[in-house]
Amino acid sequence: MRIICFLILVFARLQTIHAQFATPVKESISSIVLNEQRDIEIILPEDYQSDTAHYDVWYTLDGEWTSRTFTSVASYLMGAGFMPPVIIVSVPNRYANGYEHGFNYRERDLTPTAIPYVDSSGGAGNFLAFLEKELLPFINKKYRTSSESGLFGASYGGLFTMYALLERPLLFRFYTMSDPAFEDDNHYVPRLAARRLPELKFTNTVLNIAGRSGLSYSSMARDVMDSILRTTAPKGLHWHSALYDEETHSSVTFKSNYDALKYAYLGYSSRKTRFNLTRGTVLKDRPVKALLNTDNADMRYTADGSEPLRFSTGVNDFLIISDPSQIRVKSFSPSGRYVRDIPIGLKAGDYTSPKKLLKKSAKGKAEPKLDSQSRMIAGLMKGVVNISQDGYYVLQLTPSKSTRMYFNDSLLVDFNVAIGHARETIILPLRKGDYAFRLEQPSKNPDDPPLEFGFYYSQDGQDEWWKSPFLLRN
Repeated sequence: MRIICFLILVFARLQTIHAQFATPVKESISSIVLNEQRDIEIILPEDYQSDTAHYDVWYTLDGEWTSRTFTSVASYLMGAGFMPPVIIVSVPNRYANGYEHGFNYRERDLTPTAIPYVDSSGGAGNFLAFLEKELLPFINKKYRTSSESGLFGASYGGLFTMYALLERPLLFRFYTMSDPAFEDDNHYVPRLAARRLPELKFTNTVLNIAGRSGLSYSSMARDVMDSILRTTAPKGLHWHSALYDEETHSSVTFKSNYDALKYAYLGYSSRKTRFNLTRGTVLKDRPVKALLNTDNADMRYTADGSEPLRFSTGVNDFLIISDPSQIRVKSFSPSGRYVRDIPIGLKAGDYTSPKKLLKKSAKGKAEPKLDSQSRMIAGLMKGVVNISQDGYYVLQLTPSKSTRMYFNDSLLVDFNVAIGHARETIILPLRKGDYAFRLEQPSKNPDDPPLEFGFYYSQDGQDEWWKSPFLLRN
């Protein structure tokens, strides 16, 4: 039974992943530049027909071979929240007499120079003009596209992709390639890169090169290109080079696609990330530990109040914060699209002391002491919280509409439509004594999540306080 349940969950997950895209649309363009008809295939996001969003476009060269893998990887990453929905344009090769038996013109279209041992080579300039003047304008006019696009190529397609970056550095935002054939024509494209890169201007252009390790790294001149990039890559070109063990020229494409798309959209999954301690007070000389989700993100910080830079110290899932006013955290992304400041809701301060409480309520009844058995009744929980010892305490709440929480006669949480159902986690240093507490949730919409509430004790502000509740979640 466990195996059956597991397989059902896996199947459901795969169904969700493959549902990220609609059925491909076949198109054809009569190219004046190439003097021929070119078939293409457009793979739209599943929700394209029902929304009004504009999407990034990725063009995959050798589309009859590469687009299926590229689409599957993109589907998975979209489902995992690592990248936004995109449009994929598959650009298959042209065959002289049909796909099965005809001559493949990919060598003509994807090689920049005439290579003696490669038939009809040297037409990359024309093919690049086809992309720039005909294909991209066609797609941008007919479909809802953003201002961002990417180009992917493998082998000769990778060679062409690097050539496109050097010849048209502003045509695409993303240039990504798998096992590019840089060795051809006596390393022509690496030599071109050595000449062109120092004089080119980029603004957050993303380049990802990937391929096999071992002999192919040198035989395909990957090592030469990496060396050139290390010494001549200009500011504004954010590049990454990866090597994979025990892969073939074909199989390495899968890993190349996966890492390239993650790198291209680095920071997307963390664009709404906040510290787990969203607000509160930090005592002098008693720092607290604030957790931060850094999955698939590049987060940097400074502790002297200065602006974090791309090469400032990285955040590794948490920070120890003693003076919140001096901590600044920023999330970076190669494309520049997800660069943002991470808010620090903490502030420096002193202990909160209990106020004098009325022994009886307005109805003449004594206010109840709240403990782990206390529950909300008719959308209200109120009473007295007894703090038995000085220290840090954490109030945690996932609010919904009309939710309010009062502590020590102060309004601590008021539902904020802009935040939605985001969790509020507030750390407070409290003195020993009794505190008035009131939690209101007068209306409950069917779409609201269950109210999650907890009041926890923290021994030093750096422990796993969520394991020490004294008012349990409702």
